[in-house]
Amino acid sequence: MKKLLMLLSAAIVIAGCGGGKEMITAKNNKVNKTETLKAGEFYQFEIVLEDKMNAISIEGEWRVLDGGDRKAKVYVMDEENFLKFDQEESFKKYYESGEKINDNFKIRLLNQYKSSKTLYYLVFENPSEDDDKKIEFKLNMDYEWGEGTK
Repeated sequence: MKKLLMLLSAAIVIAGCGGGKEMITAKNNKVNKTETLKAGEFYQFEIVLEDKMNAISIEGEWRVLDGGDRKAKVYVMDEENFLKFDQEESFKKYYESGEKINDNFKIRLLNQYKSSKTLYYLVFENPSEDDDKKIEFKLNMDYEWGEGTK
């Protein structure tokens, strides 16, 4: 009985400690995920570039599985432009899908800060004010590991 209680306690602690930000990194460079977009809202996924990463390319594939007209808008942008997007200001993007049901992309990203991590964001926006939408996406990040500060 004591062992069972200890196992349950450990499971609760582990489950409670999860839930950090979701991201693609040098160690976790392949992602296959499904998310629900609430009506009129967006979902962001972090792309983290470490200081030693060079020649970085991101391949992505996404589709809307269900919900209303099944259309979404998808962007890739850097951290500065994500803040502008979040404040509903004009912003620049490295990839923009337009309003579609599915798409794929391959882009090159620049590691801007060789002394620390550079953040980019993959953003899924639901243009519908009425319908939630279920999306599925796959990301693959290729890079070369080179000189850095760490």
